Amino acid sequence: MPMKSEMAWRGARDLGLAVWLGGSLMGAVGLNGTAAHAADRVAAARITSTGWSRWTPVGAGAIALHLVGVAGTLKLRRGHTRLPRFAGRGRVPDPATAIKAVTTVAAMAASTYSYVVGKQIQHAALDGDGVTTEADLDAQRHRRLVRAERGLGWVQWAVPALTAALIAGYAQSEPDRSVRRR
Repeated sequence: MPMKSEMAWRGARDLGLAVWLGGSLMGAVGLNGTAAHAADRVAAARITSTGWSRWTPVGAGAIALHLVGVAGTLKLRRGHTRLPRFAGRGRVPDPATAIKAVTTVAAMAASTYSYVVGKQIQHAALDGDGVTTEADLDAQRHRRLVRAERGLGWVQWAVPALTAALIAGYAQSEPDRSVRRR
């Protein structure tokens, strides 16, 4: 396998993953942490909605870059990421590849859920005329806002945790790859 091509695919994979992790961690710590000091929930929603709206295209691009890098790397390493056939069940991915695939899907699901819940917060707090503070919200919109904020509480940490686990998984597999080449 051409070394330069493999390095380019791995570089795309790792760069996309680094931006994905960095953005999610900065959002959880910096943006959401700052919004927690806002005057009320509507002001906090305005801060976070503005920040995440600006970040979303960059984050989506990072995820896409990561997936393109993964696909290119897997295509180059096609014969090295599978175990032999088992009892007529076809070829089975090696455990490390399977774990990284499941973790990637989980991180994408958590990112998507976070986006959806963020939009729910934005709509509950910011849609409508005359809403400038939390006191302006009717009871139903206030309940929707509180429920959405609760849902975001755990997922804001799931994305950085899952993407950090992916980085650790890729780092763990690198020494194995150099040994196999010799």
